[in-house]
Amino acid sequence: MKQIVIVHGGSSFDSYENYLNNLKSSQLHYELLLYSLKWRDWLAQETVDADVLLPNFPNRQNANYGEWKIYFEKLLPLLDGDVQLVGYSLGAMFLVKYLHEKPLEKPVRRLILAAPCYNDESPEDLGSFRINSAGGLEKSAEEIHLFHSKDDPVVPFSELAKFQRDLPSAKIHVFEDRGHFFQSTFPELKELLEEK
Repeated sequence: MKQIVIVHGGSSFDSYENYLNNLKSSQLHYELLLYSLKWRDWLAQETVDADVLLPNFPNRQNANYGEWKIYFEKLLPLLDGDVQLVGYSLGAMFLVKYLHEKPLEKPVRRLILAAPCYNDESPEDLGSFRINSAGGLEKSAEEIHLFHSKDDPVVPFSELAKFQRDLPSAKIHVFEDRGHFFQSTFPELKELLEEK
């Protein structure tokens, strides 16, 4: 069985106070409240020869690594065969941190990390997801791919170099104008996931 698991993004804060301050200071944008197709849903609809799993990790607005770890370890026994893990933003950070700490017993075919942050010291907190090292991920995946756009307004492009340092065998996919991959389709990712 072919399986594609997409670990979504989210936000994490160093303290509950920082979370509340962010909640109070952030603005709602009307257009973001309207339904719009997200690339992960599009990918699930477009993929016919694999099961696309879209787990909802707990508390994505104030995510906690320990909680996500519990959830992920419940998911792992459901994965078998030809598995590809896709982590997006905070989801990519989670996969890096988890697989660094606890390599998989059976490597997945492909690990794809889209717009991951490492340990950037920007005003946005990274909470318990901050990465100290991405080394050793090769034990958990036959292939590792990194996707990043030069104009990402959320994760500085300079973060990519930190992953490249720790993962010299990773295949790099650089875009000029995709921002933080807030888009309805992601054909390059779909094409990669369909490769044998």
